[in-house]
Amino acid sequence: MLDIVIIGAGPVGLYAAHLANLHNLNGVLLEARDNLGGQLTNLYPEKDIVDLAGFPRITAKGFIDKLIEQVNSRPNHLPIHTMESVQDFEKIEGGYKVTTTLDTYETKTILVISGMGTFTPRKIGLPNEGQFKNIAYAIKDKSIYKDKKVVVLGGGDSAVDLTLMLELITKEISIVHRRDEFRAASATVDELKASKAHIYTPYTCTKLNGEGDRLTSIEITDVNTKETKVVECDNLVVNYGLIPGVNKFNLEKKGPLIVTKEYHMTSLENVFAIGNCATYEGKVKNITCGLGEAVVAVTKIDQIINPNKNIPVHF
Repeated sequence: MLDIVIIGAGPVGLYAAHLANLHNLNGVLLEARDNLGGQLTNLYPEKDIVDLAGFPRITAKGFIDKLIEQVNSRPNHLPIHTMESVQDFEKIEGGYKVTTTLDTYETKTILVISGMGTFTPRKIGLPNEGQFKNIAYAIKDKSIYKDKKVVVLGGGDSAVDLTLMLELITKEISIVHRRDEFRAASATVDELKASKAHIYTPYTCTKLNGEGDRLTSIEITDVNTKETKVVECDNLVVNYGLIPGVNKFNLEKKGPLIVTKEYHMTSLENVFAIGNCATYEGKVKNITCGLGEAVVAVTKIDQIINPNKNIPVHF
């Protein structure tokens, strides 16, 4: 029987796998996709992350590469299985039986770090949105925006960060947000206001204009006055957040999120959940907090499996 099955190989899952190895736990890391890194790999690999300890800035892909290197640096590290989705798990004597699309595993503990699950980017919702090929919901290669007129829709950290990233290479960059204030870190908002970006607040995108499969401009409407403007663009980037997949696990939830208590344990004994899939009072959703949650959960798992072991607080 394994000590631990970790579900999800985003940044927090990769770090949890490294911690499990440091604690000499026997287990496996399971990832439903064909790549590692979760949202950071699949949505914005070239975006800079600026709030990680020790890194003034690092690209999302660069951070995932470092985490993978860290996992692989340890002898006898946890095996990582991609393209293997967990279907369910059930209580058995001494632990749980985890059933995946490819295999079954018996384990003493489970650590769910499934993030947003099979996340889907939230779209604008306009009738002709699917017509245009130059509308993107993620940026995997920023070079295609070089010397182009680009508009970003959204007002959170990711939208502001993407705008600042593209400002360096675009001919013209605009950001449209439906509120007066951005929902992003104050320092990056100040940087945005000092940049060459055209800022439209509080506006929403109300019409898409184009020819054939190419978008040429968007109409935006002031939320308060209903005044409209037309903004020309070669590319439109929509950053309205993600619609999370439905979590199928039989755990106490608040909406789509798994409710956790002390040590990040769920409503089932010895089943833990951390990262963006979990919620508790005072929860802050960012990578750094998720990494800290991994330390707490993996340490507790080691204490459960080895109650008489002198577990170090650092390595």
